[in-house]
This record gives sequence, C-alpha cells and structure tokens, in this order.
Amino acid sequence: MKKLVLMLLCFSLLLSFAACTGKENATGSGQTPANDTAADTGDNPGTTATDTMPTVLNQTEYILYQNIFYNDMADDYVGKTVTKEGTLARLYDAFSGRTRYYVWGYMDATKCCDWQWEFVPKDPDSLPANGSLIKMTGTLTRDESALDKLWFTDTTVELETSFSPEPCDVDMTTMDSTLERVQLLNMQYKPDVFAGKTLRVYGRVLNPTTIQHPYYDNAWTQAFAAQAEIPANGTMVILTGTWQGDTVQADRVEPTPDY
Repeated sequence: MKKLVLMLLCFSLLLSFAACTGKENATGSGQTPANDTAADTGDNPGTTATDTMPTVLNQTEYILYQNIFYNDMADDYVGKTVTKEGTLARLYDAFSGRTRYYVWGYMDATKCCDWQWEFVPKDPDSLPANGSLIKMTGTLTRDESALDKLWFTDTTVELETSFSPEPCDVDMTTMDSTLERVQLLNMQYKPDVFAGKTLRVYGRVLNPTTIQHPYYDNAWTQAFAAQAEIPANGTMVILTGTWQGDTVQADRVEPTPDY
C-alpha cells in the first residue's frame, strides 16, 4: 500500500509539473509572504499574528524543487544545510501511520504550481498551528522513510507569523494544492482511519453535492452532504464537518473569497 500512495503522489506531482515548468536553474531563495494584516503578538519580538493565512510566493523555490525532484539534481544539494521560509502543514499519512511535516509555498499568485519540503521536527509538540509562516533550517537528507525519499533533518523552526485556524482533526485549508490531494488520497484509501474525524476543506462548488479543486479543474473532486443551503456553482467555499465513508458531512458551507 505504501508503494501505491507513492505512485499516487508521483501522479499528483506530475499534474502540478504539467501545469507549469521552470525556465531557469536557480539555488537562491527570495520570499514574498502574502500577509498584509499582521499585528505584533507581544509574545516574541518580531513575531506577528494574522487572521489571514500567510502564503509565500517564490518562483526560485519552485524551480529548485523541480530540479531536485524531477531533473536529477538532488545529489548537488544532499548534505547542505539551508533555510526555507513557507507555510507550515501537518499531514497524517495513513499508509505509513505517521504524521508528516511540510513547509510549502506557491510559484506565483496564480497558485497553479506549488512546492513543499518535508522536514523532521526535533520537537513536534513545539510547532505552531498549521497555516503559520515559519522559517525552517535543516539539512537535506536521503531517507527511505521520507515520502519522496528526501527530507530535511537536524532542523530548527522559527515562527514568523502565527495563524490560529478553528481547531479540527484534518485542516486541508492550510495545505498547498499537492498536499491537499495527497491527504484526500489517504482519506479515500484508508477511510476507517479518518472515520468521524472533524475536517475543513476548501474548494469550488461543482454541483450541490460536489466541490472541486479551486485551481486545477478536475484535479480532484470531493463529494459532500449538507443540510445548509449550497451556494451557486462556481462559488469558492469552505466545508466544515466530519469524514464519513468517502463523503464530507458538512455542518457549514461558507462562501469565501480567494483563499
């Protein structure tokens, strides 16, 4: 089954790669956090808080990610210690029975192409909430336990902007496009693991019982059932509810602007 999810993950990543490809090779990193509403929390000098999830847009990081995972350039970077700035996500991998940790971002504001670096935190309990903006420093390491056979180890994490979403067991709104698809695969192939879990998922209303990925038409579709009034087809929404079988039993269906 682990091989199956890896194959499915590769397919999902290829969808991203087909959507847009890098035009140059680069190894630097320039970050553009999309956060205009930050306010000082007072807990940490330089640390801010926001009600809007920060998202990093970084074309250079996307090209580097493609070079490492698709252009056979991983050997040039294995063993190097670097810092990655991006959004924090946790993903429960039901095939391996472990929680995975990622720092992620998009190539640009179109959100057509994303990048996500898996890392091993020294103290998972000390990490901030999903959706927070962090700087992760670690050493790129080959390891069969990593979902893509490469992850960052010996890591430290610095919180830049805290984000406090509504608590739930699985919050796919704080994942990038690829991680969201991978989490859905886990849930669809291992439904018993997630049965009754609370969750939140973001997408476009395809019809009164289905939402689809907001940036890739038909990259994934998800069935839902809700007593609430369903907005018009094409409306961006956040579903909040529970996972039952292969369906989101939505307690709330909330129209929302671009997320």
